[in-house]
Amino acid sequence: MKHPRILFILGVFLLSLLKPLKAQYVQAAGKAIVDGNGDTLLIRAMGIGGWMVQEGYMLQTASFASPQHKIKDTIQDLIGATATEAFYEAWLENHFSKADVDSMAVWGFNTVRVPLHYNLFTLPIEEEPVLGQNTWLTKGFHLVDSVVKWCNANDMYVILDLHAAPGGQGYDEAISDYDPTKPSLWESVHNRNKTSSLWKKLAERYSTDTTIAGYDLLNEPNWNLPGGTLLRALYEDVTDSIRSVDTNHILFIEGNWFANTYTGLTPPWDNNMAYSPHKYWSPVNSVADIQYGLDLRDTYNVPIWFGETGENSNAWYTSLISIMESEGVGWAWWPLKKIETINAPLSITKSAGYQDLLDYWSGNGSAPSVATATATLMQLTTDLKAQNCTYNRGVIDAMFRQVQDPTSIPWKSHDLPGVIHASEYDMGPLGDAYFDTESFQLNPPPSWNSGWTYRNDGVDIEKFTDAVNSNGYMVGFVDTEDWMSYSVTIPQDSLYTIKVRQGCSGSTGGNFYFEADGVRLTPNYYATNTGSWTVMSTKTIPNVVLSADDKKIRFVANQGGFNVTSFEFVPTGSTTTINAEYVHSVTYDNSTIEVQTNKPLDSANLGATASYYVTVNGVPASITSVAKSPSNSRNVLIGIGQALTFLDEIKISYAGTTLQAKDGTNVQSFSQELVENTLPTVHVIPGKIEAEAFTTMDGIALENTTDIGGGQNIGYLGAGDYLIYDVKVLNSATYSVDYRHASLSGVNMQFIFTDTLGNYVTSFPSISLGATGGWQTWQTTNQPGGILSQGDYKLRLDVGSEFNLNWFEFIQGIGFTEQPNSHPIMLFPNPTSNALFIDGAWASGTALDIFIYDTTGKLWLREKHTYNGSKIQLGIHALPNGTFHVTAVSPSSRFTEQLIITR
Repeated sequence: MKHPRILFILGVFLLSLLKPLKAQYVQAAGKAIVDGNGDTLLIRAMGIGGWMVQEGYMLQTASFASPQHKIKDTIQDLIGATATEAFYEAWLENHFSKADVDSMAVWGFNTVRVPLHYNLFTLPIEEEPVLGQNTWLTKGFHLVDSVVKWCNANDMYVILDLHAAPGGQGYDEAISDYDPTKPSLWESVHNRNKTSSLWKKLAERYSTDTTIAGYDLLNEPNWNLPGGTLLRALYEDVTDSIRSVDTNHILFIEGNWFANTYTGLTPPWDNNMAYSPHKYWSPVNSVADIQYGLDLRDTYNVPIWFGETGENSNAWYTSLISIMESEGVGWAWWPLKKIETINAPLSITKSAGYQDLLDYWSGNGSAPSVATATATLMQLTTDLKAQNCTYNRGVIDAMFRQVQDPTSIPWKSHDLPGVIHASEYDMGPLGDAYFDTESFQLNPPPSWNSGWTYRNDGVDIEKFTDAVNSNGYMVGFVDTEDWMSYSVTIPQDSLYTIKVRQGCSGSTGGNFYFEADGVRLTPNYYATNTGSWTVMSTKTIPNVVLSADDKKIRFVANQGGFNVTSFEFVPTGSTTTINAEYVHSVTYDNSTIEVQTNKPLDSANLGATASYYVTVNGVPASITSVAKSPSNSRNVLIGIGQALTFLDEIKISYAGTTLQAKDGTNVQSFSQELVENTLPTVHVIPGKIEAEAFTTMDGIALENTTDIGGGQNIGYLGAGDYLIYDVKVLNSATYSVDYRHASLSGVNMQFIFTDTLGNYVTSFPSISLGATGGWQTWQTTNQPGGILSQGDYKLRLDVGSEFNLNWFEFIQGIGFTEQPNSHPIMLFPNPTSNALFIDGAWASGTALDIFIYDTTGKLWLREKHTYNGSKIQLGIHALPNGTFHVTAVSPSSRFTEQLIITR
C-alpha cells in the first residue's frame, strides 16, 4: 500500500519543479544579473518616490519645505498633530497600491524599487528608550509585505532601497530627510549601527522570498568622506549583517556624491553584488555617456544597474534606455507620480484648494481655516490614488514601444475634413513625430516643454482656451525649424482651405508652411500680428490640394515667433477648379532636383527635358532626365549632368505644356525658382570648426562652456577617444591650426585625413600643448599643420590626453599647384625588407620633409632632407612588416606613395 503522506510530499516536490520564474533567487553572475533560471535579467524598474519618503519638489513645497520633516512640521503647524497623523496614514495607504503595481506590469516594468524611510521601521536614535538599542515598528514592514504580495501576483520583483537612513546620509536634505540640527549617519556611530541592524531585520524577514530581487543598501550618499573609507566600512558592516541571515539576495552598491563616485568602493567585497550608479541631466548620445558605469562592470567583472534615472523628456528617456539596453544594462526610473507633472507616468491633480495652501505657505495668500486645510489635504490623499491620476501615456510609450519601434503612431485619429489641434501631434520619437530645438534637459538647461503641461516632448504646450475650436491647449514658444506631424485619413482628393488659429505680439517675422508626407503643400505664410501672445486670429490658407494618398501632414515653422492652437481643414471643391502649380524644389541627391507641385502628377506627362532650365551658380547645367519621383506623386525628378555640392546656388525654371496633373490640369510655367540645397553640409577649410560639430565620435561628452560666445565644448576626453568631421578643403595650400583648448594637465592630439571612403591620405604632426590651469580656462594656441590638397576628406581627431576643446580653425598659408600625376615620387625597392630609397622630380636644393605613416595614421618616421638631384636613403630599420604611406612634402608640393615592408 502506498503511504498517503509520501504521495503528498512527492506531489509538493513535483509542483515545486513546475514553479515559474521566481523559483530561485536573482543573482550576480559575472557581468550579468540572472534570474532563478540562470537567464539574464534585464531589470526594468520604477522607483516609488514620494511614498515612504516625501520630497518637496514632488509636492511643490520645495521653496519652503523640502525634506519630509519640514513638510510634516508645516502641515502640523496648520492643522494640528491629530489631523496630520490622519493625513500621513491616508497618504501611505493610498499613494501606492495594488492598482499601481497592476498598471506597471501592464506597461512593461518587471521590478519595483521601494524607497524606505527608516522611521517607519524603527525609532530615531534620539527617541530610543535605551541608546544603542532598537525599537522595531510594524508599519514599514507591513507596507513592504503588501508590495511583495502585489508584485508576486504580477510576476514582478522588488528591490528594497534605503532612501532615508538613520540620521540622513547626505547634505541634500530632501533626498534622505536629513535634519542638520541632529547628527547625520556619518556623525553618529549609533545611526550607523541602527542602519546595519535595520538591514539585518529586513534580510531576516525576506531571506527566502524570491520576489525580492535584492537590497539597495544606501541611496545617493552625498557627504565629504575622504577616500570613501567610512562609506566602505559601513557597506561592509551592513553586508556582514545581511549575510549573517541571508546569503541569497544580491546587494546593490551606490557610490558617494549621488551614487557615482566609487573611490574606496572597489574591488567588490561580496560575490553576489552589483554596482548601482545613477544618471540625470546629462548627454544620452552614445554608449560613451554611460561609460562611467560600464568601466566598473568591465574592470571588476561585476554587474551594474542604473538604479535611478528619469526627470527628463521623452526623447531623453528613449535614447538612454536604448543605450543601456544595447549594453545589457538594466535601469530604474524615478518617480512613478508627482503633483501636476508631465514627465512621470502618473500626474496627481493639483486642486484649487491645494494651490491656496501653497500660496499661504509661500507667503502669498491668506490662511485657510483648519477645517478647509484639513479637507484639502485629505482630498489630496484621494487624488493621488492610481485611478484618480492622469496617465501620461507618452512617457510609457517612449520608455517601451519607441525603444523597439522608432516610428510614430497617432496621438489622436484625425479624419479630414475637420479640426486638428496643434497639441495633438503624433506620438513618437524626436525627428519623426515632431522636432523642437530644445527637447531635453542637461545641467544646466535648456529643457523641453516650457509650458509644462499635457505632453512630455520638446513641443512647448501651454494651457489656453481659444475662442474657436479649442481643446484647452496652445503650442507656444515656436522656434525656427520646429515642426509637428499629424497622421490623417482623407477620403478623396479634394481642394481645401486651411484655417490656422495663430497669434503673436509684434512683427516677429514668424512664418510657416504645411507638408504632406515630406512634400510641401503650401508656400510660406507669415503669422498675423494680433498684439498679444494670447490673442488668436484666423490665418486662411486657400487652395490646398489634399490627396487620399496623404497619410501625414506636417506643420513647419520656417521662422519662429508665434503661437498656434488649431488647424481647420475645410473642403472647397474639386481640384480642377485651380491650376496645377509649382510649390517648392529641393536637391534629391548630388545630381538630381526634386520639383514639388500642388497636385498629384500624371506620370505619363512629366514634361520633356527641353522644358526645364537649371543654373548652378549662374551657369547653365545640362538636363539629363525627367522622371517620376518614387517618394510622392506630386513630385518630378530632374537629373542634371554634373555633381552638386552644398555650396552651390541652384535655380530651376520650367516653360512648357506637357507637365500635367492627374486631374488633367497643366502645371503652370515658373522661372528661376531657388532650389533648397539640402546636400550634406561639411566643414570648409580654411575656416573655424566647432569641436562639438562632429559627424561621429567615441568617448566624447558635451558640456556648456563659459568661453567667449557660450555654446558647448567637447569634454571628458581621454586617450583613445576620437572624433570624425566631414571637411572640404577649398584651396591646395599649407595650413596651420588655431586650437581653443582648456586643461589641467596639457593637451595631446593629432589630425588624420582620409578620403571619403576612409582610406588614409595624410596627417598633421601630433601636437602637445601646455595646461591652462582649469577645465574652463581657455587659451588659443597656433600650431603648424601641413599641406592639404583641394578636395573632400574625413578629418579624424585622435585624442591622447584629458582636455577640453571648444573649436579649432585652419589658417591658410602658402598655396601651391598640384603636380601632374606623371611625376610621382619613386620608392625602391618596393616591396622592401631593409633598404629604401626615394627619388622625384624636385629641383636641386629643394627642402623635403618626409613622413612615413601606417594605415591607421600612426607616424613611424619623419626625416628632413635637401634634394641634390639624386636618390635619398631613408632609415626604415625600426618599421615592422606591413603597409605604409610615404609622404614627401616640399614648399610647393606634396606626394604620397604606398610602401610595403616584408621581412
